[in-house]
Amino acid sequence: MLSLALLFAAHAAVVKPVAWTSTSSAADGDGFTYSAANVGDGKQSTAWVEGDEGSGLGASITADLGGEKVLTGLTVWGGFWYTQNYWSRYNRAKLLVVEFSDGSTQDFNLNDEFKAQTLTFAAPKRTSTVKLKIKGIYNGSTFNDSAIAEVRLLDANPDVWVRPTAYKASSTFPADNDGDYEVDNTTDGILDSMWCENDPKGDGTNQWVEYTFAGPTPVSKVVLRNGNAYSFSYFMKTNRANGATLTFDDGSTETLTIKDTVAEQTLSFPSRSTSKVKLTFTVVKKGSEYNDLCLSEFYLLP
Repeated sequence: MLSLALLFAAHAAVVKPVAWTSTSSAADGDGFTYSAANVGDGKQSTAWVEGDEGSGLGASITADLGGEKVLTGLTVWGGFWYTQNYWSRYNRAKLLVVEFSDGSTQDFNLNDEFKAQTLTFAAPKRTSTVKLKIKGIYNGSTFNDSAIAEVRLLDANPDVWVRPTAYKASSTFPADNDGDYEVDNTTDGILDSMWCENDPKGDGTNQWVEYTFAGPTPVSKVVLRNGNAYSFSYFMKTNRANGATLTFDDGSTETLTIKDTVAEQTLSFPSRSTSKVKLTFTVVKKGSEYNDLCLSEFYLLP
């Protein structure tokens, strides 16, 4: 068996497949879809659920990379992550076999945890497809169906963004059945995991998040997803930022005007070298239902 890493592989870029297919999928119902495409939609709350007669042993999903790529590993959100309660009710993969286009395989034992898990290959692998086959399971408490919520394939190229080594926030909303709201959610590539503040007296104005790097690093752009990016409906329900200030380690600042949109946006500023960046929210747009400011994704680029 190969070793399991619980953190994202350092500086590995993400490969987006052209398609996901599966040996079977459960029938859609109760407002949910269960197709293999769900594992590549950037949302942890949607999932592929197999549709076999039994527990899902032997069921698989396959990523078509659209040509040969060199991969170093993958990150998997095992189980049905709609809520932590749903995660416990469905089967989760315990032994996952990864098969490549040349027919070679590698086996991974997964922990039974409500956490993303990164699987690192023994060596970089050139392949045009990646098949994930369930060969062992953790039993769910209610349903005899196995699920995988999300998969991210990692290649041998470095990220273009600056990866933080530490995170801080002025306040953080407490974890609930949907998961936690910690700042590191803003750099996980998942749209429906996010940081949310927890100031009971305000709307998020003057709340802040801070990103620390390994050392002085050039930055000149931010790429972000404002508010709760799970859907347009949830985006409108929660508070989101319309203005913010970036503060660098030398005390200098830059003012950001943030669009009121759920779409990804890129904001540029004069390049500078810094070992940390603090983002303070100065203008907040109120949501229709929840008085908590959220930020789904935030990346700093050279």
